Amino acid sequence: MEMLLVLMAVGISASLVVASAASLERKREEDRFFALLEQDIHYAQSQSYSLGTSVVVVFRVAKPGYEVVYGLTRPGYARAMPESIRLNASSNLREVYFMANGSIHQPGTMRFSTSSGERTVTVHLGKGRVVVSK
Repeated sequence: MEMLLVLMAVGISASLVVASAASLERKREEDRFFALLEQDIHYAQSQSYSLGTSVVVVFRVAKPGYEVVYGLTRPGYARAMPESIRLNASSNLREVYFMANGSIHQPGTMRFSTSSGERTVTVHLGKGRVVVSK
């Protein structure tokens, strides 16, 4: 009987550890996504300047993720978004558009729902400063 109680206590403790590890891994995956998004936005800006063409980082409604497009027609690459992240309908931007001189075309904010709350990506007018909230 005592052995059964000990075994049950160990089982409950192990399940709590697994549940907390899963939420921690989800948070890490989300953090990695936003770090990569920020790097891709900066890279798109540098590419627009060095290639002398527009470069757009665009979020499509049909696909959970984003694509980088050169000159509005030449596809670059696409990245998937983790299932725990969604671009909110309240966002006033669905793309970060850099003109050929590296400046931003339209300022605004993208709002994302994550497992730990809302995160934003703010694009400022002018030379294209982009801020990703933590």
